[in-house]
Amino acid sequence: MTVRRTLAAGLTLGLLLVAAPAAGKGGDLDGEGDRYHLTNGWAGVTHLSFSYGRATDIVYVGNWNGRGTDSLAVRRDATYHFRNSLSGGAADTVVTYGRAGDVVLMGDWDGDGVDTPVVRRGAQYHVKNSLRGGDADEVITYGRPDDVVLIGDWDGDGTDTLGVRRENVYHLKNSISGGDADSVVTYGRADDEVLVGDWDGRRGDSLGIRRGDVFHIKNSISGGNADIVMAYGNEGDAAFVGDWDGNGTDSIGLRSPERYPAAPPVGSMREYDERMIEMINAERLSRGIGPVRAWPELRAAAVRQSQAMVELGRIQHAAWDTISSEARAAGCSPASEHIVRTWQQRGETPDPRAAMDWYMNSEVHRSGILNPEYRYVATGSVEAGNYAYNTQRFSRACS
Repeated sequence: MTVRRTLAAGLTLGLLLVAAPAAGKGGDLDGEGDRYHLTNGWAGVTHLSFSYGRATDIVYVGNWNGRGTDSLAVRRDATYHFRNSLSGGAADTVVTYGRAGDVVLMGDWDGDGVDTPVVRRGAQYHVKNSLRGGDADEVITYGRPDDVVLIGDWDGDGTDTLGVRRENVYHLKNSISGGDADSVVTYGRADDEVLVGDWDGRRGDSLGIRRGDVFHIKNSISGGNADIVMAYGNEGDAAFVGDWDGNGTDSIGLRSPERYPAAPPVGSMREYDERMIEMINAERLSRGIGPVRAWPELRAAAVRQSQAMVELGRIQHAAWDTISSEARAAGCSPASEHIVRTWQQRGETPDPRAAMDWYMNSEVHRSGILNPEYRYVATGSVEAGNYAYNTQRFSRACS
């Protein structure tokens, strides 16, 4: 999908006082689910999907080891399980801090590059500068007990501080201390879901608005049109922000329930393709759309396309003339081709759920999978190193 750089109707920002940039971290993720989908840009496609923790876990995002890449942490009561990579598996650090019922936010309070917890009790904040238990390093009072609070590096000095949201007015503080806000900004609507991040990597962090499955991103805290408008995922997914590839630019992540039931690892790439067709039809049937039928004669062409991508080392569509001639040779009318490359840790078995998550989080691929005019499909997949390459070929008629 093409990134749209025009403003959606009605999205404007009003500015009372120009604020310093805001890099957002902070509270736990909304929603439930153990499936995470991350995009590293603004094309509306998933670059990495993985499962972590339990569906009901309280989850945070942060840079836990100071190496520049954000990852996840799971909270269970007063115990925190920090993972330093974007993958499933055991936690790298486990810490007990505060009480089971505490409200906890995460941020880099001392500018050392590592995010650590602050416990909020009403309008009082107990700040911890390391990932270990023990007493708070600092206790401050700020705002009101019922304020909605955001965390960010509001003045770009590398240290996170507090921001208070009251409807669509933001009161930003540039130090870990009480007292008046340093900047007051009016932004969006009172009922907007607001995300904060460094969207362009220029240390000019700013706010973003999510409305449904559309993200409206502004690269400066100022009035005017959004700089990027991107559709991504589904409205029911929980959205969050992080720097997933360590390039200094934040982008969007989604948390969702597992779409597809767990199954034993596939024994071959043919089985991988068979399960993918089962998932395609599950998506269609759940929406009242008739299933597609697997057409074995077309699978060889799909496998050839995946093998060609392996040899290229990247994903690239076949020429339309090739797609058309291969479809006709298999007795089918040509319709569309979907391609994806997914990553798995070395030694892991390729999981077709990762490819289907990618397709279903992409507006254009989702519409193809759910096209009621398509009646036949072939999928062909090839494993190469840490990657699985997949090609889907759809047809309206085969005989």
